[in-house]
This record gives sequence, C-alpha cells and structure tokens, in this order.
Amino acid sequence: MQRLFRKGKIVYYPILPDIGEPGAERSDDVRVWLERSLISEGQASYNEKICNAYLVASGDGGLMTTARDLCRSRKVIVGAHRGTRGFLLNRIDTIDELPRNFSELQLVTVKLIRGIFFRKNGEIKRFLAFNDIYCGVEVSDFAGFTIKGTLNGFPERTVHGNGVVVSTPQGTTAYALNNRGSSAVLPLDSRTWFISGMSTGIYPCDVVSPQRIEITITSRVPVNGYADSKSQKAEDVSKIIIEPTKFKVSLGFLKGYDFEAKRRLLAQKTERGEI
Repeated sequence: MQRLFRKGKIVYYPILPDIGEPGAERSDDVRVWLERSLISEGQASYNEKICNAYLVASGDGGLMTTARDLCRSRKVIVGAHRGTRGFLLNRIDTIDELPRNFSELQLVTVKLIRGIFFRKNGEIKRFLAFNDIYCGVEVSDFAGFTIKGTLNGFPERTVHGNGVVVSTPQGTTAYALNNRGSSAVLPLDSRTWFISGMSTGIYPCDVVSPQRIEITITSRVPVNGYADSKSQKAEDVSKIIIEPTKFKVSLGFLKGYDFEAKRRLLAQKTERGEI
C-alpha cells in the first residue's frame, strides 16, 4: 500500500495557517495557486481521502504538527517554506517549482518518539514528538536528574543542571540552532538519538541507540516536561519515560538539493552569529 504514495501523480491535501493567524500572509501565494489552478487541474483537493500527499505551506512548527497529527495516514509530507528557518521545508517560490509527480521527490522516512510524563499530582500525560523530549527548570535554577536506559552500554548517571533533552535525528537541527552546536546535527536517516544535558557539566551530550530512557527528578525544584518545544507541556513532573514508536512519516524533498548540507549550514551560521 505504501508504494501507492511513491509513484505517479501527486494529489496534495493543503495544510496552511488559517487566515488571521500570525504569519499566515506568508502562505497567501499558495492559496492563490490552489484556487486558480491546482484544484481545477486535479493536482490538489480539499477531500483528504483522495489525496496521497500533504502540502504544508508554513514554518517548522506546522510541519511538526502535521507529522504528529497525521503520522497514521501514511501520506507523504511535502513542505513549502513559509516560515522563519525552514530546515526541513523545501524552497518553493513559484507554482512551477512545485513537484507534480513523485519522481521529482527524494523521500526520507523518519520516526517519532513518545514521552510519558509523570506529574507529582499523580496525572500521567503522553505525547508524541517529532523533534524532541525535554525536561528542565528555569534558567536560574538547578535540578538533579537520574538518567537510565534499557540497553547495555547506555551512559547511565545522575547529573545536576538546567535540564535534559532527548532528540530524534530530525530534531537535532533545532537543538544545534538553539545551543550553537553544529556537530550535534545527525543525518535524517540515522538510526540513533541525541541526548544532552543542559548546563550539566559532566554530561554534555551523547549519541545513543533508540531505547526506553527513564529520567527521574531527584530534587525538589519544580521541573516541567515538553514534547516538541512548548506545544505539548506537562508541569511539575517527577519522572519522564522516552521510548521509540512505530509511527513514522515520509518527508518529500526536491531532488537535486542537499538538505543535509542545508541543515548543517544553518547550525554553522548560528555558531558564527550570522543568524
């Protein structure tokens, strides 16, 4: 069944910011493409059932939300950059640059992770994440974190600092941009995760195999947990479990463009203070 989405004509289901949302005007050109030609030509439809790809014309946040919400659909996600950085979005400035057939795309499949957040009040929250799972305190605070994995050789230890983050390969670009570390950027098809402490001294970073990772809070300072930044939040947590999932999405990139180099270049520019 998956092969049906990788051959022949692309029929897009459009995902754009609602009119009036901040930054929605950046996607107005795509709205025009849809109404003037793409829908009438059968290249796009507002009937999701007959479409085999999503056209996400927004920023990185829109791509992450689409991946989380629609990972069960098995449709290809094609991103058109209409945001700020767009490290996993295609530069498609004109309608003629929009891929019409799957032969024009390079497909990369990436997996999502799950975070299980145990709050001190007894509540348990579960979130899927496209980029990363993070737990931490305010910048001026320090907390203790005991970190354990289920595979032999995992760097188990207790550290003190601002927080701990576990990132998917696709999420390492965001980590690098925020922390000025281009060496953290993993290839999209990497079968590893990136784990890092934030201001934790002896536990700066590691590349580990996907596994069940348990982070236990060992101090009284309130610690919050997040899945894909602040879009999914659990307050005052005592423990977080991060685990692999079977959920995956296929991202469509324009052929002939080196997206791995683009991701690293963005992180390097941040290191040099150019962004």
